Amino acid sequence: MEKDVIVVDHVEIPFDDVLSELHMDKKGKKPDLVERIAAIHEEAVKIARPKAVYACFTPDVSGDAISINGVMLGEPFVFDMLKDCGAVAPYVASCGLEIEEWSQSYADNMFEQYIADAIKEMCLGAARKKLYAVVQGKYFDDDKSISTINPGSLNMWPITGQKPLFAMLGDVTGDVGVVLSESMMMLPTKSVSGIIFQKDKAFHNCQLCPRVDCPGRSAPYEGE
Repeated sequence: MEKDVIVVDHVEIPFDDVLSELHMDKKGKKPDLVERIAAIHEEAVKIARPKAVYACFTPDVSGDAISINGVMLGEPFVFDMLKDCGAVAPYVASCGLEIEEWSQSYADNMFEQYIADAIKEMCLGAARKKLYAVVQGKYFDDDKSISTINPGSLNMWPITGQKPLFAMLGDVTGDVGVVLSESMMMLPTKSVSGIIFQKDKAFHNCQLCPRVDCPGRSAPYEGE
């Protein structure tokens, strides 16, 4: 096992991107709100330290079963996705405890909490972006896209898949501060887990998700 922790020391979150996420215009009719958002954004980028932990393994395939770092995965969907992969990288990425704790100071103001949540989501995006770049550069072919599957994103791999994934990585809480609750939810909530792999044709969860009105859709629905 080769395990590594990634920390994004300097978060690139352009202020215009925050306004766009909040559906606001810098030159609009609410300059006071824009000024408040700017102040919160300035605080956030100074505090934020998004993090990710990952490890790379060669999966052990026997018959119709697959195990990663000694952890058995019984879902046929996971088996079909990973059975031909020479390397897989389970991971957990998070906005980070620093900005999560900072955001609690805005819990009493619904609008300010909304701003903080939007910025935390962008911090999680920064952690994922760096994670994918590092993992692809170290373990996968640069000429092909990497793919991920995530427990809870599709019915074929339910949220209960969080527990074995965390077991593959060991002390996730000690590494990046993410806690897995009894209900399989991660804290901080702006966290994501999954397994990175690579095939000739890239896979997106959206290909098997029928929710056509999802704002985060990255590929057309292809049916199950």
